[in-house]
Amino acid sequence: MTTKRKFTIGLLLVFVVLAGLTVTEVFRGPRSFFAGFDRGMHANYEKISKGESKKSVVDAIGEPRAKTDEFNLPQRHGFEHHFEAAERSSAVEYYQWINGMNWYYCVGFDSSGAVVIKGEGHS
Repeated sequence: MTTKRKFTIGLLLVFVVLAGLTVTEVFRGPRSFFAGFDRGMHANYEKISKGESKKSVVDAIGEPRAKTDEFNLPQRHGFEHHFEAAERSSAVEYYQWINGMNWYYCVGFDSSGAVVIKGEGHS
């Protein structure tokens, strides 16, 4: 096999691998590596359970981006179940975080500061 042919095959293999990675990341959408999605932060969010304190939540995923008195994912469409659950909950305060370019977490706390609801989504 000639050097030119080896180079061409190598270049094609690199192209195929890069194209495959790009397609994979595009299908991941807002949770992709290219969008800056932090899988460690997501894993910490997933570990949060009802009854945890505000302090333990902030220690796990960092200072919130926003604090409000309403459930605050940026988009209701497609995430109605989170909003409905929040309306039925005893939450009086909600914290919001952003992960990457477009993935949001919202955690609701009751009057004693314990987690009663959480939801995640994108806009």
